[in-house]
Amino acid sequence: MRLLFKPRDAKYTGDGDLPFGKLEDTQEWKPVTNFLEQGAEMFPDKPMFKVGDRDGKIVGSWTYKETNEWANKVANSLINDFGIKKGDKVGMYMLNREEYVVSIIGIHKTGGVQVPINKDEKGERLAYVINYSEMRALIVDEGSIDFMEEIAGDLENLEVIIITSDDVPEKIGNIKVLPFSAFDNGSDANPGVDVSTSDMERCMFTSGTTGMPKGVARDHGGVVMTVRTYLQQQGIRSEDTLMSVLSLGHANAQVMALFSAMGAGATAVFFPRFSASNFWKWAADCGATCVNMLGAVAEYLWAAPDSEWDKKHNVRIMLGSPAPRNLLDFQDRFNVRVIDGYGSTEMGMVLWKDPEDHRPGSSGFPMEGYYTELRNPEDIDQVVRPFWDPTGDITPPDDAKGLLFIKPLVPNTTLNEYFKDERRTREAFDDDGFFNSDDIFARGIDGRYYFVGRFSRIRVSGENVDPVAVQDVANEYDALQEAIAVGIRLPNVSDDEIKLCVTLKSGATFDPVEFSHWMAEKVMVAMVPRFIEIYEDGFPVTATQKVKVAEIKEITDKTWDRNKAGVKFSARK
Repeated sequence: MRLLFKPRDAKYTGDGDLPFGKLEDTQEWKPVTNFLEQGAEMFPDKPMFKVGDRDGKIVGSWTYKETNEWANKVANSLINDFGIKKGDKVGMYMLNREEYVVSIIGIHKTGGVQVPINKDEKGERLAYVINYSEMRALIVDEGSIDFMEEIAGDLENLEVIIITSDDVPEKIGNIKVLPFSAFDNGSDANPGVDVSTSDMERCMFTSGTTGMPKGVARDHGGVVMTVRTYLQQQGIRSEDTLMSVLSLGHANAQVMALFSAMGAGATAVFFPRFSASNFWKWAADCGATCVNMLGAVAEYLWAAPDSEWDKKHNVRIMLGSPAPRNLLDFQDRFNVRVIDGYGSTEMGMVLWKDPEDHRPGSSGFPMEGYYTELRNPEDIDQVVRPFWDPTGDITPPDDAKGLLFIKPLVPNTTLNEYFKDERRTREAFDDDGFFNSDDIFARGIDGRYYFVGRFSRIRVSGENVDPVAVQDVANEYDALQEAIAVGIRLPNVSDDEIKLCVTLKSGATFDPVEFSHWMAEKVMVAMVPRFIEIYEDGFPVTATQKVKVAEIKEITDKTWDRNKAGVKFSARK
């Protein structure tokens, strides 16, 4: 299949060229590591990636040749010293750093499957991901040692833990531990494993519906598809520098920074954390021309004090998902073009706005390789046929809204399965191969799609969170009779907040501060509710005894607010 590579206006296109082509012919696609290997021969001394520290200082830079050779050492050592074979799972659990980058690439080169773990997972959920994924080896940073020791007795099949330090314990529990320098014994030659775009590339865990994360299994073709679209829509070229402050444990930082830089022969830059007050200075210092943001990042940047660096940078274009609500003011203040889009861990980037398209509010058009349609949430067999004209009224009517269903048109580019979960996989697709996104959109007669909200899951601090998973954990708390978690969208904020609605057991007492600390010990910070309300007389219900969801989503004078109480938890940094 041939995909159209749309031209971009020169002002939205970076300097340089696309040394490996435009990736238009899907029959010729190869895994993205092939671009790195070609780059190591064509421009060996060009920087492939850089890493900054917590203060925004660049502390390391690796050329295409150095990156390829280091990743080869990791790959060959995994193959020869650790017995990793094609299809074997290798995990990564750490903050952004150079070892994370070369581990991802090295695992690709073995034909193995990368299992990046959210850096904020801990306890039972962390053990679940390690065990359920069947990973044989796990690469972690020093900051992860305590978390690993806490669950060591619960780990079942893990054979070795590799730590990014030379000072490591001999064992964690009964599991062998080695320093990352053990990979230095591997050969720096390309391992030459036959890996194709139809081979499984990742098992990336996202929020689960039964209290535990679910594994999204995707092939190498999915990486190439998103890279191709990113190069087209954002105008990425070989002289661009792609900066990310997002975790390499997520698809965004991997595909839209590391892999897209590889596909364009460009440079990627990673920082271990986000700083609203320093973001633009860091961008200027590292020479960034393209940056990404998710969720409420735009609000944080907008709320930061004015700075001399607001326009003192070379950032040309910014992926915003979603774009800031005050888009025009945001673009003017920071002298940057923000391009909205929509994607998911399962499907990749499905919708994207053209940079030349200045109509506000939309997520753009479907990308080539996907067919999309809206369906009635109450009857998903009914396709929505809207006649809404967004040029007259930007507020979509109800009859223009529906659940977004997506049909992949190119094999091996989207979700293969929810790992080892036939039921969940079967439920995700209908008989015609359409995937239920669980997101509500409106579509206008202009053909553009406009994001409305999430149907069941919610997004907190850039993390997809399943409210069922939140309430499953909360219901383990002794004092609670029943818990219902709902998402609340506050005014002028792109992300959601969690409200936990609870009833108590007879005679039980409940301290929301104590509960919040208990919850934070069990789950990642994004799953800890901000709001809690006790319903002493039970939840409000309809005549048919269904909970009035709209009513429990209200913030009342009885709603406890963790922020106002000064109870704060930080993600691991």
